[in-house]
Amino acid sequence: MENDKVFEILRKVKRGRYISLKKTKDLGKGVTKVSEMIVRLGVDYSNMKINEGRQTGSLPWGHWVPGYEGFALEHKGVYYLRVTSSYSKHVRSTYFDASGEEITLSQAAAIVGEKKVSSSNPDVYNIRFSSIISIGG
Repeated sequence: MENDKVFEILRKVKRGRYISLKKTKDLGKGVTKVSEMIVRLGVDYSNMKINEGRQTGSLPWGHWVPGYEGFALEHKGVYYLRVTSSYSKHVRSTYFDASGEEITLSQAAAIVGEKKVSSSNPDVYNIRFSSIISIGG
């Protein structure tokens, strides 16, 4: 998604709001993963329950985009959306081969390897704006 479009959407989002997100990821060897999920935006990492009684520092890389602190960061000219997991098991992923045909998870793993298709559920992570297909609504 274009940077301006993501920033336009973020201007309307309240901190802590849950929102739908659809993103794409190139797994290599022509395989693409498209994921649909619910994430939370604008959460202050240091105030999360997982960090209770723990000292948190600044961002390990990049810097907050002025006016979008907690929502968007920039690193080496690339913009990222900061999302907090909703801890929902309802992430729907679809895989596509180099020709654009839908394939199964096991077919994708056979092409790119099991490690590339395995998913983790981190508490907080960043998604390149350019990987976002749709956000909200």
